[in-house]
Amino acid sequence: MRDNQKENIQSLPSGRSAKALAKLYTPPLSSAAGKAPSPSQLQDAHSERRQEFEKELQAIDESDDPLDVYDRYVKWTLDAYPSAQNTPQSQLCPLLERATKAFQSSSHYKNDPRYLKLWLHYIHLFSDAPRETFAYLARHDIGDKLALYYEEFAAWLETAGRWTQAEEVYSMGIDKEARPVERLVRKYGEFQHRFESRPQQAPEPTSPALPTIRPALAAKLDPFATGPADPQAQNRAQIGGTSSRSGRPKLAIFSDGDESPKPGSSGSSKAWDSIGSLAERKKENTPEVRSWVGETLKVGKKNTGVQKMMIFKDEVRLTSHQ
Repeated sequence: MRDNQKENIQSLPSGRSAKALAKLYTPPLSSAAGKAPSPSQLQDAHSERRQEFEKELQAIDESDDPLDVYDRYVKWTLDAYPSAQNTPQSQLCPLLERATKAFQSSSHYKNDPRYLKLWLHYIHLFSDAPRETFAYLARHDIGDKLALYYEEFAAWLETAGRWTQAEEVYSMGIDKEARPVERLVRKYGEFQHRFESRPQQAPEPTSPALPTIRPALAAKLDPFATGPADPQAQNRAQIGGTSSRSGRPKLAIFSDGDESPKPGSSGSSKAWDSIGSLAERKKENTPEVRSWVGETLKVGKKNTGVQKMMIFKDEVRLTSHQ
């Protein structure tokens, strides 16, 4: 394998298969003059393999292990595009979105390590809000029995300088006896050693590791949430809002709950029912595309109702020249 090829390979938290990389970059002995396949030949081979996976997905309802299809599909994509995972050519982002959404309501796969690793690939490579995505998993009981969830969440918090929150996450996992417990306890011990020996830093956030979503934002964030269109209408009776003299109800004030949901709790907020796709979350920052047919190009204000500027003429000089 060439050195410039090594530099372009993106690392993964779970590591990479040396055998798969060698197979990808080492030309086969049977090829002409030992040359590697051209980019077009490699693209054709990838397209053919991708079609095979798509055919398997079409018949996934008859599979004994539906998750296995997505698991092999994602692993192949990671191996086939080691240096271009974040590009449209790999199609990895939409694939991970399909794979994670396919089983998010399946109790059978919620604590399957393969399913959690699909989410972790999405968080490490594409998530624009990792902490919120980890909280989403906790609210849907995804990975709450696996030590890997707490290890990865705590590692991200530690990297972000949130040491206290990272310690809180480790404690949650140990309290739940997430498996394997021995490894989680060992990781926690290593973290405590780093925590105690870390240099003095700026004050950390005092908020809990898992953010609490305000009830007023629940219906707004989730377009598919059921309930009244006005999020305040549901809570006025509980909060005790009164009406003013004009008959209009006063604005109800909302505050976070006293306790934050722990990993494994279902939570009452419906804002976490769906995180949507990365393209949907970025859509609000994209200007709307519309046709120019019938549009009028405005180049400036018209001079309406204002007299034109008069040109000054020197009458004395004109008379003298005459």
